[in-house]
Amino acid sequence: MLYLTNCDLKGGYPVPAKQWLEIALKSMEAVANYKKEGKVVLHVGYAGRQGGAIIWDVASHEELMQVLSGLPFWPFLEWEIIPVLSTEQILVSIKQAQAAV
Repeated sequence: MLYLTNCDLKGGYPVPAKQWLEIALKSMEAVANYKKEGKVVLHVGYAGRQGGAIIWDVASHEELMQVLSGLPFWPFLEWEIIPVLSTEQILVSIKQAQAAV
């Protein structure tokens, strides 16, 4: 299952800057490891602000929540989680819709 997650840091650093940068580094290293494992399809950071987007490929909602809640910066960011479809899945849906009309 594919999920798009958007995350933003609202209101400035939640802890002293040095501590926040350590949390951010550990989190980004974990994301890089998930990319090597194939769980992260794409990760991008937002230019000019604290936050980013990740497309995840995981087996279930539960797995996604387990992965996200294990990231050190999880409790400090505002998250939006959107289930998404691949191009192939969208093509199947369109063809099914065409057949129904």
